[in-house]
Amino acid sequence: VDLGEATDDEKTRLMAWKKYRVQVNRVDTTNPDWPDKPASSL
Repeated sequence: VDLGEATDDEKTRLMAWKKYRVQVNRVDTTNPDWPDKPASSL
């Protein structure tokens, strides 16, 4: 992505994982309700 060589699909998957990371960081650890992982198409 930083090199400008990522495909649109790769950019979309990266954004999904970044959003997931934010959601995981917001989980209440006293009563965790974990978000679903993004789909992996590798």
